[in-house]
Amino acid sequence: MTNFYFNHDPSNLPAFTEDCHPVQIFHTHQHDINKHSLASRQLLQTVRDLGLNVDADVIDLVTIATAVTAADTFEQREKAENAWARKMHLHVPVTDDDMWNFNEPELSSLLNFLTGDQWQFTFEKTTMLMPKPKTSEQAKAKAKSLIGLNSVCLFSGGLDSAVGAIDILNGKSDLKPLLVSHAYRGDGAKQQEIKQLLSPPFGEISYSVSPHIIKRLEGKTDISMRGRSFNFLAVAVLGISALRNANCDSSIETIVVPENGYISINPPLTRRRIGSHSTRTTHPNFLERFESLLKDTGFNVKFINPYQFKTKGEMLAECADQKAIKNAVPLSVSCSHWHRDNKQCGHCVPCLIRRASVYHAGFTDDAEYKTKRLKGLIKEKDTRDDLQAVQTAIIRLKKTDNYRSWLRSSGSIPQDSNIRDKLESTIQRGLAEVKTFLDSEK
Repeated sequence: MTNFYFNHDPSNLPAFTEDCHPVQIFHTHQHDINKHSLASRQLLQTVRDLGLNVDADVIDLVTIATAVTAADTFEQREKAENAWARKMHLHVPVTDDDMWNFNEPELSSLLNFLTGDQWQFTFEKTTMLMPKPKTSEQAKAKAKSLIGLNSVCLFSGGLDSAVGAIDILNGKSDLKPLLVSHAYRGDGAKQQEIKQLLSPPFGEISYSVSPHIIKRLEGKTDISMRGRSFNFLAVAVLGISALRNANCDSSIETIVVPENGYISINPPLTRRRIGSHSTRTTHPNFLERFESLLKDTGFNVKFINPYQFKTKGEMLAECADQKAIKNAVPLSVSCSHWHRDNKQCGHCVPCLIRRASVYHAGFTDDAEYKTKRLKGLIKEKDTRDDLQAVQTAIIRLKKTDNYRSWLRSSGSIPQDSNIRDKLESTIQRGLAEVKTFLDSEK
C-alpha cells in the first residue's frame, strides 16, 4: 500500500520513500519538484476567479477530489499485485475532519466501485486559509455572469455533452446552465470551439488539475484516469455553491450529467473485461451513491442524466438544433486514446460507438481518425482488441439474448423493474447501432 500525504504547505510533508508519497495539494507555496509532487497548480485560482465567497465545506470536497485525482495519476496499476487493483491510503487535510472521517467508509467504498482499487482515507484538520475572491473587474464580471443561472451542466468537449448543452440552451427544459469543463492538454481549444456553436446565455467554469509528479518518478504515471468523474462532479458541486451564493438561492441543486445510456452502463464486452476495461464514470449506481454521500456530508444536490435511456445515435438524431450538432461532431472528442497524439484512433470502444452513432443519425461529416476503414483491422494484432471484443459480444448476445445478465454484470442496478427494463432495452439498442455500423463497413 502506498501512503499519500497531502498538505498545502510543503514544510508539513514527510520525505519521499518507496511507500510514502508526499504531495503539495495546492500551489500556495513554492513547489520543489525534487522533494514532492504537486496535485494542482491552478484550481484555487479558478475558485478565486469566481469573484465571490465559496463555502469551506465545498473547498473540503474539492480538496478531497483533487487528492484522489493526484493519487489516481501517480500510482501505476502495473505496480499492483494483480497489475490492476491498487491499494492507496490518502491523508488529506480538511476543515471538517470529524465529519469526513465518519463518512470515510462510504467514500472509500464509492471510489472502490468507481476505479476498481482499494481506497482508504485519514482526514486531519487543515491549516490552509480559505481562498479569498478576487476583486478585479474581470472577477466581478464573472460573479455577475452567474446571476440568473439555476443549474450546472458538465461540458467535456465530447459529443454527449455537446448534445446536452445544445438541448438545454434550446428550451428542452427550464434550466439555465453553468457549463463546467475539465480541460486536459488539448481539450480546452476543442471545448471553446464547440461553445461558439451554443446559444447564450450560459455561464462557464473551465478548470484543470494537471498533477505534477516528483522528479524522480517523471514519466511513471498512470493513464487510466478512472477517478476523473469524481473530480468532475466535485467541481460541479462547487459550481452549485457558487450559483447559490451569487443568486442568494439555496434551492439550486441540479447537476446535469449528459451521457448516453449505453456508455453510462458500459457493460463488459467479454468476461475478461469485467472491472478492468469497463469504466463506471456515470454509472447510475455511482451517481446515486455519490448523491447520497453528498447529502450525508451536507450537500443537497441532484444528479440528472436526461439521456439515461437513450443511445448515442438517438441523442444525435433527436438533438434540438441539428445544424449546431452537425457542426459540433467534427470538433468533438470521444476517443479513449486522444491524449496520446491529439487524434482520435477510430478503433477503441468509444470511437466505435461514436462512429456508429454518427452513422445512425445519418451525418456525413465526422472527425478525422487514425484508422479510417475498419475492414481488415481484425488482422492487426496491436489494434484489433476492442473491435474483436465488440464482435464477440454481438455474436454471444445474438445466441443467448440475455441482455438482463449483461446489464447486471456492469454493477448494481435500480430495483425498479420499469427502470431495469428501460436500461436493458438501451444497451440492446446501443449494441445494435454498433452492429449496423460494422455491417456497413464490410
